[in-house]
Amino acid sequence: MPRAWNRGAALVAGAGRFGAVALFGAVALGCGPALAPVRAYPGALRAPSTVGGDFSIDQSVTAIHAQGQESFRAVIEKRGDALVMVGLGPHGGRAFVLRQQGEAVTFESFIDRALPFPPRYMLLDVHRTWLLGLSGAPLSDGTHTGEVEGERVTETWSDGRLRSRTFERLDGVPPGRITITYEGGLDPAPSSVPPTRIELDNVWFGYRLVLEGLSIQPL
Repeated sequence: MPRAWNRGAALVAGAGRFGAVALFGAVALGCGPALAPVRAYPGALRAPSTVGGDFSIDQSVTAIHAQGQESFRAVIEKRGDALVMVGLGPHGGRAFVLRQQGEAVTFESFIDRALPFPPRYMLLDVHRTWLLGLSGAPLSDGTHTGEVEGERVTETWSDGRLRSRTFERLDGVPPGRITITYEGGLDPAPSSVPPTRIELDNVWFGYRLVLEGLSIQPL
């Protein structure tokens, strides 16, 4: 097991186990909206237990926006009905801990700076990237479209791996789409080889997230 993963897992454990812990190292994902006007970010957060299996993700995240860019490391763990994301600072210490337990969201910050947007926005990017798909199993090669939580979701698959996923609001508010591309493809099975790079382009808020150095472990 990679050394980076061992360290990340320990940080998640130290953040609190929820009896058995849990989330999208994101990925976390999602610091992009911090640099855009604060407005409603539509989307639904499903209870973690209703989507996919349990997993842990360790990743490097770069957020690119009009003012520049910044990078950080994030560890995500999903277990049962709990999802935890730990954002790590430049020296490896915890910058924040974001938790979803069922449909409830809590946030702890360890830096002297308030978020200019609801922490829920970060979870939405995590859900879109890893959880909110058309199916929990590989789809046939080609393009598939369906409706999920008031949005049109389009996925492109080949060789049993997800290559891209887009989200468009059925009511057109906001206009445009969120596009996620998976370099090397994503297999729904957590034990599979992860994508070499993931990019999330959010035209609703005007930012792009690049996820690299991905390590995924089933739990």
